[in-house]
Amino acid sequence: MLFSTRIFRPANIVIGAAALTLAACGGASSDEPAETNASTETIDDSATGALGEMTRGSTDATVTVIEYASVTCPHCATFHEEVYPTIKENYIDTGKVRFVFREFPTPPANLSIAGSMLARCAADEGGMDAYFLLLDTLFKTQKMWIYGESPREELVKIAAQAGMSADDLDACITRQELLDFLNENVTAGRDNYDVRSTPSFIVNGTLRHFSTVEDMSAALDEAVEKAGE
Repeated sequence: MLFSTRIFRPANIVIGAAALTLAACGGASSDEPAETNASTETIDDSATGALGEMTRGSTDATVTVIEYASVTCPHCATFHEEVYPTIKENYIDTGKVRFVFREFPTPPANLSIAGSMLARCAADEGGMDAYFLLLDTLFKTQKMWIYGESPREELVKIAAQAGMSADDLDACITRQELLDFLNENVTAGRDNYDVRSTPSFIVNGTLRHFSTVEDMSAALDEAVEKAGE
């Protein structure tokens, strides 16, 4: 899944995508954890802004959850609206879990990449709070900006929440270094964790898939207990 921003049409946002197959949205079971090629990953916090890790929770948490998700994936939107708030309250805000969000675009590729880049550009000025604000909005208004008559105009409205103008949006989604960064995240997700669908969760190095609060809570309780042994 290697992307290029060489083609850009402000009227409808067109970004070329080629080389690797896009991930599927949903389609995975939460029954069994999957072995991966990586142990528990150490999160690198040295970079900030658009090219930094987007995290929530204490750096001292014994459990790290990395979510690979797409802003155009309905299953990801459902998770963030129906499951994540409870997980945040019970595990992230209490210091048990550190949560890392990484983009893993799904069709429609052009919009998935543009939305991801927009959220990251917001972090240049507003930090992670601005990033997660736009991420939440992208999920909540997913149908409007993906299937509306003018996706670009909808994204301009979303960008305004972070104080970004239409020109800022246009400049953002032509940033080659940001596109390269997203490509690296995708490649690492596939190579290190065998991520093939979204949302996928890496719980202390183990690939998992969750669809309910109960499933995820049980897995996190187990991981916290194991980490404390």
